[in-house]
Amino acid sequence: MFAGICVAQTPQPTPSLGIGANLNGARPFPANNAWNMDVSKFRVHPNSQNIIASIGLNTGLHPDFGTFWEGSPIGIPYVVVPGTQTPVPVEFVWYPDESDAGPYPIPPNAPIEGGSSSDGDRHVLVLDRDNWLLYETYYSFPVNNGASWTAGSGSRWNLRSNKLRPLGWTSADAAGLAIFPGLVRRDEVLAGEIRHAFRFTASVTRQMYVYPATHSAGSTTNPNAPPMGLRVRLKSSFNVDNPAFSENVRVILRAMKKYGMILADNGSNWYVSGTHDPLWDDEELSSLSRVKGSDFEVVDAPPHLLMPSNDYDGDGKSDLAVFRPSNGVWYLQRSTAGFAAYSFGLEPDKLVAADLTGDGKSDIAVWRPSSGSWYVLRSEDSTFYGVGFGSEGDIPAPADFDADGSADLAVFRPSTGTWYIAGSDSGVRITQFGTAGDRPTPSDFDGDGKADVAVFRPSTNVWYRLNSSDSSFYAATFGTAGDTPVPADYTGDGKADIAVFREATGTWYVLRSEDRSFYAAAFGIAGDLPVPGDYDGDGRKDLAVFRPSQGTWYLLQSTSGFAATQFGLPGDVPAATQTSGQ
Repeated sequence: MFAGICVAQTPQPTPSLGIGANLNGARPFPANNAWNMDVSKFRVHPNSQNIIASIGLNTGLHPDFGTFWEGSPIGIPYVVVPGTQTPVPVEFVWYPDESDAGPYPIPPNAPIEGGSSSDGDRHVLVLDRDNWLLYETYYSFPVNNGASWTAGSGSRWNLRSNKLRPLGWTSADAAGLAIFPGLVRRDEVLAGEIRHAFRFTASVTRQMYVYPATHSAGSTTNPNAPPMGLRVRLKSSFNVDNPAFSENVRVILRAMKKYGMILADNGSNWYVSGTHDPLWDDEELSSLSRVKGSDFEVVDAPPHLLMPSNDYDGDGKSDLAVFRPSNGVWYLQRSTAGFAAYSFGLEPDKLVAADLTGDGKSDIAVWRPSSGSWYVLRSEDSTFYGVGFGSEGDIPAPADFDADGSADLAVFRPSTGTWYIAGSDSGVRITQFGTAGDRPTPSDFDGDGKADVAVFRPSTNVWYRLNSSDSSFYAATFGTAGDTPVPADYTGDGKADIAVFREATGTWYVLRSEDRSFYAAAFGIAGDLPVPGDYDGDGRKDLAVFRPSQGTWYLLQSTSGFAATQFGLPGDVPAATQTSGQ
């Protein structure tokens, strides 16, 4: 039933052990984590010029990492330990209520930022490679040769999860973020590619924070000052191939174009954080000063985590995917990882692909109407699991209802108008909302990062929803008889837009969430199936259709424009038509 054609996943690399150890390609946090998000095609923030000017247009980048300066190590060191490392007590003296309680597996030889006699931030970073946990402390001092420690604050991070600190909480960093994932590391530079954003500082910051930050350390309300969590990127026009830059520096600059930098602490303007390593070439790194503030732009980044939308390789782009009922095989054309095929499911099954394991990639999954069973093929290791949730007659509607970065199992029972939601951490939630004939449309309409319980009533063309942010009720009439509901964030404001696809005419109608105006776009013909998704990775859902008669996909991408690709056969079912999303 599930065995057959299968392309194995590449296992997570295993980091080496020790101070400044090579991670061997392992990447902290899921693929869709803010640190790992490709922002190269996101829009420029409307106040970009003023914000950049407040940080410094003519100020050059400064690599706040390297070898030594006046005998003291430059940069933030780290140590990788095994899961068997003995944990030791840590007492938090400044922010005990906002720190994760110890003990922490800090080894006796753990390096301290700035050295053992430093009067600076004195960060200690410990990566538990076997449990994939990160421990970070601020203003850290060993007691009795490391038998215990005192620190100003500390945080523990599950590197398999997108879970943030509680809003308003700090961490070992001012913005409430993890430090290690934002460091420039020498092992990545030598590997030729860095796949994450960098941490940077500014001297004057605003008294606010934006996603993914959870804490402010600002001193001004000036709207032109940068808030914690601000994201900038190197402009696409910047010449990375300038002969003044070595290949190692170009690796850093290319990452600044693709992933950008995130403001994480107060400090000197345009100071970029990296690891201490005696093998850095300080003179080589100094060429970064040629890059000025004016070479950057502020990214209009999403206000919350972006859940994968039929993204099976975790690159932030929706992939082409079809299910062939005749043989039970899924065929994927992944935008980065290429072709794959998996035998998984039976003809009557409903396709419910979603990121059910929280690794930033969509999992192949089906819901079996006859038994109410979910079968999930984990994207991280190609193992599968099954669980019963629902009964015959239910409609599956998976989505992230609790904003923990994993889609939750959920069904809508039309016979009673009841939702059953299995929250990842919060248990089963039962909500009466809807009536027989309604179609479930769970999406994040209010922009709080949680999918809202919502339905579309075809008999009256009315949309009903319960906003998760404040439990308020909302209703809007939009559509006509025969329309297919296709809610998604087409405008990139972080909120799903009410939208329908009119199959008879191949026309899309979108009600903008930001101002309640609407627009119509003719894209498709009678018989096409709507398959909206973010196919170009710019943070906005694109209009797209699958033509069953030809097995062809037609995409109208918001940044990359029109594309047509033949992928599938007559009778195939595109995964996007049956998958609920945000």
